[in-house]
Amino acid sequence: MGVEGESYRVGSADLCPPPSEASIVRRSSPASAIFATTRRPLESRLEHVIEIEIGPRLVLVHHDCPVLPPHRRPTLEEIETLARLSIGSDEAALFEHFERVKAQEHPLATLLTFFIAPAALHLGEMWQQDLCDFFDVTLGVGRLQMLMNRVELPVIAQKKDGDRRALLIAMPGETHILGLRMVGKLMDALGWDVMFEEQRSAEDCAQTAAEKWIGVVGVTVGLPSGLERAARTIAIVRDASINRNLAVLVGGNAFTDHPEFVAQVGADAGGFDAPTAVVLASQLLARQPPSR
Repeated sequence: MGVEGESYRVGSADLCPPPSEASIVRRSSPASAIFATTRRPLESRLEHVIEIEIGPRLVLVHHDCPVLPPHRRPTLEEIETLARLSIGSDEAALFEHFERVKAQEHPLATLLTFFIAPAALHLGEMWQQDLCDFFDVTLGVGRLQMLMNRVELPVIAQKKDGDRRALLIAMPGETHILGLRMVGKLMDALGWDVMFEEQRSAEDCAQTAAEKWIGVVGVTVGLPSGLERAARTIAIVRDASINRNLAVLVGGNAFTDHPEFVAQVGADAGGFDAPTAVVLASQLLARQPPSR
């Protein structure tokens, strides 16, 4: 793991201990049984997040996408079904469900904001409650990314493997690091080349962006007192980056109750938990022209 002032890449063993007996038991249990016993406790939380958190924040990614009323969005049942199928054994059923909802003529922005992202958040809620494990979340998020590819194939098809590089930044004095590392671990498992800059200056981070092509930068901010430093870091990194279309994703407690801070620090979108952040990172990358 990183130490103060260190730059490093995430490794396959970081934050991924061998599975416990409990996780093995959970993994072998039918996904439908997990959802059947947890649907009600999570439902109100999911509905709240869609209304208060996901819609307002993801609209930053899609400036031309209005916040639609509930009757014009995928339903909670459709979202939970998507999440359940994403970690299930029947991948064909997942695609069929997605195509059924897509056939309702929802625009791409709606499918991301009010269907795929809430499903990723539902996986994150289950993970936090120890109702599924890292293996399940990796599988589920990977499949949700596949669904995004199905609706944006012309853009995604032009992407090269080298474009999937992320720089995750924890600024000096930042203590909200575990969540950032978990995002990096999940991205690594899904094929991203992940670099970390922890406790380093904005100029050091900018130097990394100036030397290597980076598709997405992630910055974590735990306290509102760190917002000014985050804005400065983002501006300096953007200015130095050899990727003139660099996308910036932010997360951390500073944005939890104030989604408007996402735009104020100069970011393109705000993440909620590791699964949702990875889905957003993939979407931000898909909106960029090919690097080469």
